[in-house]
Amino acid sequence: MRSLCTTMTAVAVTLSFFVAGASAQEEKKAEPAQPKHVALLKDAKPQTGVINVYQKEDQLFAELNASNYSGEYIILISIAKGIGEGPLLGGMTWGFGDDWIWKFRKIDDKVHIIRRNVRFKAKSSTPEASAVANAYTDSVLYSLPIITKGPKGGDLVDLSSVFMSDLPQIGEVLPGFVFSPQKSTWAKVKDFEDNLELEVAATYQSSGRAEIETVADSRGVTIHVHYSISKLPSTGYSPREADPRVGYFLTVVKDYSEDGKNNDERFVRYINRWHLEKADPSAKLSPPKKPIIFWIENTVPFKYRAAIRDGIEEWNKAFEQAGFVDAIEVRQQPDNADWDPEDINYNTFRWMTSSAGFAMGPSRVNPYNGQILDADIIFDADFLSFWKHEFETFTPESVAAMTGGDLEPTDAHEEQPRLPMDMRQCALGHGMSREFALGATALAGVAKMEPKQREEELEKLIMQGLKEVTMHEVGHTLGLRHNFKASTWKSLKEINDPKNAGKALVASVMDYSPINLMPEGQPQGDYYAQTIGPYDYWAIEYGYKTGTAEELQKLASRSGEDGLDYTTDEDTVGTDPDPFSNRFDLGADPVEYAKSRSQVVKDLMPGLVERMAEEGEDYTKVRRAFNILLSQIGQSTFFTARVVGGLNTSRSHKGDEGARAPIEPLDPKQQRAALDVLEQNLFNDKPFDFPTEIYSYLAPSRWRHWGTSSSTQKDFPIHDYIAMWQDRALSQLLSSVTLQRIHDTELKIPADKDAFTTAELIERLTDAIFSEVDSIGKAKKDAKYSNRQPAISSLRRNLQRIYLRRMSNMAMGRSLAPEDCQTIAYMELSELKDGIDKLLSGDMALDSYTKAHLKESSDRIAKVLDAQLTLASP
Repeated sequence: MRSLCTTMTAVAVTLSFFVAGASAQEEKKAEPAQPKHVALLKDAKPQTGVINVYQKEDQLFAELNASNYSGEYIILISIAKGIGEGPLLGGMTWGFGDDWIWKFRKIDDKVHIIRRNVRFKAKSSTPEASAVANAYTDSVLYSLPIITKGPKGGDLVDLSSVFMSDLPQIGEVLPGFVFSPQKSTWAKVKDFEDNLELEVAATYQSSGRAEIETVADSRGVTIHVHYSISKLPSTGYSPREADPRVGYFLTVVKDYSEDGKNNDERFVRYINRWHLEKADPSAKLSPPKKPIIFWIENTVPFKYRAAIRDGIEEWNKAFEQAGFVDAIEVRQQPDNADWDPEDINYNTFRWMTSSAGFAMGPSRVNPYNGQILDADIIFDADFLSFWKHEFETFTPESVAAMTGGDLEPTDAHEEQPRLPMDMRQCALGHGMSREFALGATALAGVAKMEPKQREEELEKLIMQGLKEVTMHEVGHTLGLRHNFKASTWKSLKEINDPKNAGKALVASVMDYSPINLMPEGQPQGDYYAQTIGPYDYWAIEYGYKTGTAEELQKLASRSGEDGLDYTTDEDTVGTDPDPFSNRFDLGADPVEYAKSRSQVVKDLMPGLVERMAEEGEDYTKVRRAFNILLSQIGQSTFFTARVVGGLNTSRSHKGDEGARAPIEPLDPKQQRAALDVLEQNLFNDKPFDFPTEIYSYLAPSRWRHWGTSSSTQKDFPIHDYIAMWQDRALSQLLSSVTLQRIHDTELKIPADKDAFTTAELIERLTDAIFSEVDSIGKAKKDAKYSNRQPAISSLRRNLQRIYLRRMSNMAMGRSLAPEDCQTIAYMELSELKDGIDKLLSGDMALDSYTKAHLKESSDRIAKVLDAQLTLASP
């Protein structure tokens, strides 16, 4: 019995075990399976914000919900860390056109990332809106599979393929490089309520053949690309329409809802500006509800912070006239700040060391309405370096860049290199280095100044220049464009009148103003503008003052007032007619400016070697100072060349009080005075009669390593250098654009009134440039010439060859000059040959150089006169 009971008990226990096991298995099967996202997001770092994201190693997942699908996002791209080359500079905003607007659209089991087409619109629910929808489409950039539902019930997608790519198209400016996803990583992922900040350490790889001095190995170039993603704000902002009389950056859309009245092209142009509202709308002066706050980065050297702060805050004066008190605030970034300068919520003043020598004030804008959402001012410390390598030997390319670029018409359809928008805007910092070097050279030449006083004066010059550049770049961040006519508001005498101390030097700090430097013994005012000018007040008032359309039109109609003239970049290229629209000119009269600058150079040349080379130093500063001084003669006299055939332009509208006509020919007397200066200061050898001992000390840098560009010619190429500037001025005077303009102006002026003609220009140039043909013939028969003291100096012979080549091409129809000019050139060459032949047939004992030069010139002219003209086919 006991044995049976024992057996039964064992069986029961065994059955109980199996039953329990079966129940446990059934219970385990009954548990719900874990959602797919659990395993997918294991160890991922979640961040909640404007878009919920999860970062897991090299992957970034986003969970999109109904709110994400219904909104639009502005994508702002910048370079957080660059390579110090070309446009790839840390701190730069990036983009090749409109700022990007993205929309997430769910299509079945995928999410499309769509870049919206922001340039065309029509009022919703209208036939025009349907027409626009049918005519213009958005761009689908990515199609992302929906992996699963996320922890919050949204659609989970992997954004890695979006940002681990050449999304910003940096490859466009790095030919030969491709984005490498395997070598790229996430540098930062920060999610906030209003914005998502992403930073990719983006590596671009190449074969390694390219040599980039600032990169260790070109097989892997890493650039930190920052993306700021924020929901397009709906703030009640009202866009303001632009007016061509007031210079703002524009946001332009084509609105097919417009009836086309007075706007056949249907363009609607908005100015780019901040959303400023008065805290008290009824008050004449009120603080804004939300001020514009600029943070001075902690990278800015301590010694410069006060000047920079003053330059930023200077604009509050203009905002007061527009009705705002303390519209701009300046704050110092603390050393322990936990925010990124690229964050859209922070406007920063950034200090860089990329050796690029620039300053710029880029901003990011809502492409629908022109509202500025974010701005950063970027200074490269290198523009404070006076004695740069490029000042050792200027080239025709650098001379052209200093004087407006191409002087002949260019093909508008010619493919231009693709550059980010900000690289096409402001280049003030590049020229400031040259101006600072000129100022330092001038201060070194003041004999009565003690060393300590000279050092203090140089510090004053730098701080004034730094404040002016700051004001200029802040102006850009407020929406203002360049105004290159502002520097001609006052005469040099008025600018330097002690009674005007502390007042505006120029009508706007949005010009590129050179250092204000007067010849020794004349009153000397501030080196640079220290306050904004009347145009700046007016422009800010137009952009930011609360007012009706009628009130704004009335404000813009003040354009004819003194100091409110406006021209900008597209008015200041080489082929433009207005000689008062230049970069780095100063004063109301280009002729007076050229005379003043030439006198400054004349005063500074004697003793240059002793002043510029300190004991124990080499002589590179001497060469660079000499080069800069010569460039002052060339650049200032070039400005006078633009007076010849020049037209004074105005943007004023009909009915504007005090307005000039849109286009006015310059007084012929003024044009002749400009030619006088050219003949005396550039087409002459006397201004270049420098102390001969100076040439032995114009030594280039002798360093040869990365980051340097030592000159291949150790001695200074004085003939080539002077000829380069003479050729540039002749290119301006004899360009087909200038000659066509003068020729047309002759017809537009009544015959009984004085007018400057193309015949007068060509005849006068021939007489001035080949004046020796007449003067040698009239000299005494016993005049003695030698190869050391030739009848025609080497500088003049070079000038004559340049002129002869241009005249020959014109006479043979090889230029686009009017045919009347071609025939005048033909006649002038014929008469010149007669004069040369008469001189050569006489009994005057000429030196070998002059005789050979004249003989060759005569033979050249003969071939031109005998050549068959090739006429353009009809």
